[in-house]
Amino acid sequence: MTKMNDEELLYTKDELQFRSKVREWIQKELASIADNITDPEFDYRGYFKKLGDYGLSGLLIPKKYGGSERPFMYQLIAGEELSAVCPSATMMFGASCTLSAIPILRFGTEEQKQKYLVPLAKGEKIGSLAITEPKVGSDTAGMVTNAKWDDNEECWILNGEKRYISNGSIADQIVVFAITDSTVDSKSGMSAFIIETSWEGFKVEKDFDLMGREGVRVSHISFNNLKVPKDNLLGKENQGFLILMNELDSERVGIAAEALGCMRTPFEIAVQYSQEREQFGVPISRFEGVSFKIADMAMKMRAARLLLISAARMIQHDIPCTKEATIAKLYASEVSVECCDLAIQICGGAGYVKDYYPLERFYRDARLGTIGGGTSEVLRYLIQREVYIESRRGSDSEILSDVENLDFNSMMAAIPNGFRPDRAEGVSAVISFSFDNSDSWSLRIENQTCTIEKGRTDDPNMTVRTDSSTWRDILLGKLDAMQAMMTEKVVIDTDDMELLMKFARMFRFTPEMLQGISSSSEHTKDNQEASKPAKFKLGKSLDEIEIGEKAESTMVVSDEHIRLYAQMSGDYNALHMDDEYAATTIFGRRIAHGPIGGALVARVIGTQLPGLGTLAFNMKVNFKAPVYPGDEIRAVVEVTEKEPENNLCRLKFDVYNEDGIVVMDGYANVMPPLKD
Repeated sequence: MTKMNDEELLYTKDELQFRSKVREWIQKELASIADNITDPEFDYRGYFKKLGDYGLSGLLIPKKYGGSERPFMYQLIAGEELSAVCPSATMMFGASCTLSAIPILRFGTEEQKQKYLVPLAKGEKIGSLAITEPKVGSDTAGMVTNAKWDDNEECWILNGEKRYISNGSIADQIVVFAITDSTVDSKSGMSAFIIETSWEGFKVEKDFDLMGREGVRVSHISFNNLKVPKDNLLGKENQGFLILMNELDSERVGIAAEALGCMRTPFEIAVQYSQEREQFGVPISRFEGVSFKIADMAMKMRAARLLLISAARMIQHDIPCTKEATIAKLYASEVSVECCDLAIQICGGAGYVKDYYPLERFYRDARLGTIGGGTSEVLRYLIQREVYIESRRGSDSEILSDVENLDFNSMMAAIPNGFRPDRAEGVSAVISFSFDNSDSWSLRIENQTCTIEKGRTDDPNMTVRTDSSTWRDILLGKLDAMQAMMTEKVVIDTDDMELLMKFARMFRFTPEMLQGISSSSEHTKDNQEASKPAKFKLGKSLDEIEIGEKAESTMVVSDEHIRLYAQMSGDYNALHMDDEYAATTIFGRRIAHGPIGGALVARVIGTQLPGLGTLAFNMKVNFKAPVYPGDEIRAVVEVTEKEPENNLCRLKFDVYNEDGIVVMDGYANVMPPLKD
């Protein structure tokens, strides 16, 4: 490995010593693994036992469960060093020691940790994680593997199949995700289980023959009436989606470290080869066609390392980093492929054949990084989403300056201002807010209405535990509520996962909800009702409409809407990628652009708020961000001007998506109905 000039700034002294020791141990104990791993008789259990004996299997696991209890960066260093020798070995290591072990550590009972976590930490057993199905990849909404409770057997009955499961055919235990409540969406009805592969009903359908990562058992497995004891439910019933989401950021950073190791060895081979190989009487390193490739590789590796370290430090300090972790994974996995390709090009025939260097193997191994753990396309979607969310928060700076100094009680009392009754249909619940440094509050939702008052409540349906500083940042829109929960800054206790998922969507925590609230700790329900903006009424004439009046409504955008609006605007070429055109596609899904935005707003004004008038014209729409089929958009409309002589009023509007991002804004002139 080429020594970095500032490595003592990027890593601590202990981390550098750990890297040195791990690299030396791997070269001594595992250097031959790349050559032997494809052998049908390869000793998988011996490999994991070596990792356990040296302490690598349990790097993130507390000592009381047989682990080494090291910070997150140590896991990344170990993954990089393993990948520099054999990416296949890292893939098996990650599937067992991270993907399978960490959910048990974070959500398992004490009994589960003793029974299933300790053997993983010691390398005595092999673990696996099973999510993907024949028809389920990045989108878990289509999951069909299910588990049903059997009162007679007093156990869960698991049925279904999983595909592309790393370690699937060699694992002793697998964390499996399955639907336990089919009456709600998968996010609210998914659970996680720890199953043992020795149980009747578990079957390995096949091991896949991979393009790269040779030797890794990536399997198609199935469950046929497999009986899962009640004690093997991981976490709470229907809590599976939260368990699934809990480790995504750390998994992505782990894959970035793996990709870094995968490109490091080809880079070092290319540097050495270019200095030894002579053509026309000089080393080929003298030719810019070669040396510039080395420069590109060094630049890409450097950038990948810095992105990885940045995200890793954020994770270690419990800072939400979905965007940063996703960028690190996306960039590192893509440049890993590029660097392996450049190394082969530099080495020419010696790089392409298998006889001299392992470059073609690293090239094939690197390619998986752009697919596993989130495809590059999905990651780009996530990054742009986070960018727009941050942009929305940045645009709130003026509002923040007005409301940042509100006392905490005033902010709590304002929560009903962000309530979305259209998303609370059928919800009846009492939610308790418990703060370690402030008074408790109780929020009640009933008949699509919301009230809040200070004080504790008995037997709440859900309890939200955090500190007032964290919750204040959430109310101000500075911190995403879901990310706060994933980093355990907010702890939510409930047996009703559907309520939990709906809660995240029933409220808009943005600075707007705090506008107009006086800084007072005494707020009554009457005051809350009085502070709500007036609503337009059906058939309201111009002289009945007041400047400053507001109204809002929502609609769910469908693919059919976008198709029709594209036809209306005269352009329906789904391949267009220019914003001036009506429609385009992202990942094969049509999105609204330009004229489509106007048509969507017109639909909201014309059909959802008919009281504004039957005729809207001279509409100006500023396109801000994509609108996707399935998005629920919300138009907030305000009267800004009136022209009685022409029976006209002007409306300004902001249209938000579900993340609170303004996707379009503008104005429209409207002719209200004439008064009888």
